[in-house]
Amino acid sequence: MSLLEKFFKNKKGFQEKLEMHPLEKPLMHDKVYEYHHKKAVLEDGRLYDTESAKKVFTDESSLKYISFGVSTQRVYFLTPNRHWFSAEERIETESGITDVGECRIQVTKTIFVYSNLRMEKTHRVKDLIGKNDYELYKKYFGEAEEA
Repeated sequence: MSLLEKFFKNKKGFQEKLEMHPLEKPLMHDKVYEYHHKKAVLEDGRLYDTESAKKVFTDESSLKYISFGVSTQRVYFLTPNRHWFSAEERIETESGITDVGECRIQVTKTIFVYSNLRMEKTHRVKDLIGKNDYELYKKYFGEAEEA
């Protein structure tokens, strides 16, 4: 028993347990994802939508760090009608700790914002995927002839 506990033991209103310092409480983690999709009618008169299309890959060479916790990169989508397009994907990460009863919760929120949609030629997408991920290339374009 600590000296402080002995001192307060016989005092009115003494709690069996002294309040725990917030940093001594167990830390739990939670992740939250938020998406801001984009729709646009592009040059061919068709509607392109980042929400309904399948995100196929990210061009890692386009990655730019804007500030701590914020980056942008170009991502490539395939529509249900087999049309390729790309969008700029801005990723923002925020994190905070909240004291909740017996524990603390660290919430990490990641926000994805899509913008700057553009149509992509199949041969350009084929070239990008072929240089970076052969398994993905086979999935969308079939086996390549060996050199």
